[in-house]
Amino acid sequence: MNQRKWIKNTVLTLALSGLMLSSFAMPSKKVLADELKDPVFAYGESLTASEKERTAELLSVEQDNKEIIVKINELNDILHNSYDYYQVYSSVYLKPGDTGEGVRVEIVTPETITKITPAQYQNAAITAGAVNLTIRIASVKAVDGSGALAGVYKAFSDAGFELPEENVIVAQEELQETSDISEENEGKDGYSDELLNAAIAEIKAQIQKEKEENGGDINQVNITNIVNNVLNNYNLGDILSEENKEKLIELMKKFGELEFTEAQKEAIKEFGKNLIENGGNLLDDVKSTWDNLDEDVKTGIAGFFRSIMEAIGNFFKGLFG
Repeated sequence: MNQRKWIKNTVLTLALSGLMLSSFAMPSKKVLADELKDPVFAYGESLTASEKERTAELLSVEQDNKEIIVKINELNDILHNSYDYYQVYSSVYLKPGDTGEGVRVEIVTPETITKITPAQYQNAAITAGAVNLTIRIASVKAVDGSGALAGVYKAFSDAGFELPEENVIVAQEELQETSDISEENEGKDGYSDELLNAAIAEIKAQIQKEKEENGGDINQVNITNIVNNVLNNYNLGDILSEENKEKLIELMKKFGELEFTEAQKEAIKEFGKNLIENGGNLLDDVKSTWDNLDEDVKTGIAGFFRSIMEAIGNFFKGLFG
């Protein structure tokens, strides 16, 4: 085969390979959430008048701030699950933050929020579409904290910013999976909830970066490689079980179907950076790539495809230069 014909066949093969890759890429669904403009106090229906007042005091709710009630019979619709709720005590106070501030969470009564951690609330709220928001959570009775997250979603809906159903579903699944993984690995040497959630935030950032570099698409093999590489980078590869890893991979494949605004991408990065900076000694040795995602994203099939294209480019330069 002569040189010109070899070049033609090679380029054709690469083009067909690109089409094959794109056929496995996942569609994007746009996040349309906006930012809250005014503070909102969302409280659980099960609170008595005195308990509501006490909760408002704990959350430092300001006078004349808007109030909405989160009812028991609407929890399933809001959270998109079929759990048999019979009470809702956990409540939330939402305050708009400054542009670029990201999502910040404070659990005022950690002794009564028994399952969901601040980092898990943050990750889920950002996945659902929140940006530039301070979330304060409290409960006068011991609960898992689901009612407070329902309050976050309802506050957006009540303000006219409907969070897309697919985003809320992924956020809820993420909350459940990360909570279960943390519960399963709690106490293990080298593990912390902050470490896991920082890793998840970086996985999300790398997925978004990869999509930007590939016209909004990302394939499942590349997501798997990103998840495994980041977990290893955070020294979690030998701590999490294979089942844990598989659940995270499946979750991140669903996350990869969502498309985010620039503000929401920044919220993901800001969250991860804050965890890295304040996460304690387990995060001291993490080789984070927040400011230089390009190199670490070049893995898997897409990275291999780009490297071949670079090689072809160099070949042409050598041939005609």
